[in-house]
Amino acid sequence: MEFQPAIPPGLPAPPETFYTGLGLSELAPAGRPYVIANFIASADGKAAADGRTAPLGSPGDRAAFHLLRTEVDAVLAGTRTMFVEKYGPMAKNQELSQLRVRAGRPPQPLAVVISRSGTIPFEIPLFADPDSHVAVYAPAGTDVPDTAAAVTFHELSDGDAGLHQVMSSLRTDHDVRSVLCEGGPSLFSALLLDDLVDELFLTLAPKLVGGDEVGVTTGRPLDELADLRLVCALEQDGTLFLRYACVRD
Repeated sequence: MEFQPAIPPGLPAPPETFYTGLGLSELAPAGRPYVIANFIASADGKAAADGRTAPLGSPGDRAAFHLLRTEVDAVLAGTRTMFVEKYGPMAKNQELSQLRVRAGRPPQPLAVVISRSGTIPFEIPLFADPDSHVAVYAPAGTDVPDTAAAVTFHELSDGDAGLHQVMSSLRTDHDVRSVLCEGGPSLFSALLLDDLVDELFLTLAPKLVGGDEVGVTTGRPLDELADLRLVCALEQDGTLFLRYACVRD
């Protein structure tokens, strides 16, 4: 499998050429990790089909998805996304774990779960994996059962500082310098509202969904339009792979 670079132009190359060695942790600002988001959307702007992202995907998208997980210290996803997509270990096989180890990272990234309601899908395969470590951010009194995965519980404070609190804790308590957000749209929108997103990796699938499926964002609009700068554009079998940097004044 090879990706064709369009911006900047270049020769076709395997996905590892474009999704490893990114140096994301080196870009961390003071006090929080560097945050990237990864989404797939249809040509008509839908982030799912029948409630799931898998129908939109392709071998190239799956390769990029898993390689991005090798480039970060932690992977963050909303509880509904984890439940619907049946999240398991973040590095799904030995080859991906070895890519992380060769880059000086642990075999598995820290998995991060945030729930203001305290409803967490402890039944998903992630929590049954003894090699996984999960940081759970939820209200006081949340029931955390014994799991095969190592779970570190952090109490979420009341008020509007939740995501800033999580990012600060990830940096100070877990030495996390780079975070990958995989959705869903509500969590991504909340990160955008708090100006906590540094890059967006967006896969555009050559498919139309129709209907009323949500896009990659949902909920309250941003106070101002967020400007993006196109860093890289790739093509593989009709699918576009776009990398944007969030522009700040």
